Amino acid sequence: MAASLIEEMLEEVLRAFLLEGAATKNLFDAANAPLSTLSAKAFASRALGLISIEEFRDVELVRKIRNEFAHNVLCSFENPKVRDWARALSVGMSILDSLDEGDESRVDNPKARFGMVTMSIVSSLYNRAHYAKKEKLRERVWPA
Repeated sequence: MAASLIEEMLEEVLRAFLLEGAATKNLFDAANAPLSTLSAKAFASRALGLISIEEFRDVELVRKIRNEFAHNVLCSFENPKVRDWARALSVGMSILDSLDEGDESRVDNPKARFGMVTMSIVSSLYNRAHYAKKEKLRERVWPA
């Protein structure tokens, strides 16, 4: 669910930034739409400067974790691959990560870290569409 919410929010940010009209709508809604996946939305958002490199990296990790769960019904956060990806998540964790090992406020549990970081990403994206709209692309006439 967290990955779906992040994907939806990235789409809102992109739509707020891109030109109005059918061309933008088709990027998301047409058959074989180029921006129909979380990965594509993350790459486009990063390429357009709408998300930071740290946000992009963590969205990609969330996507990998989501896919691992989607393709393996016995998957858990104790799966070594998932555990390592979850431990690598970093958005919103810098203060907690600076605490000493064993400090009760550290979030080293992979499932808890996944939850905290996805909440941080959602929080950081919550008003991003509002700000992206202020920088909305405009139609231009280019010299021949």
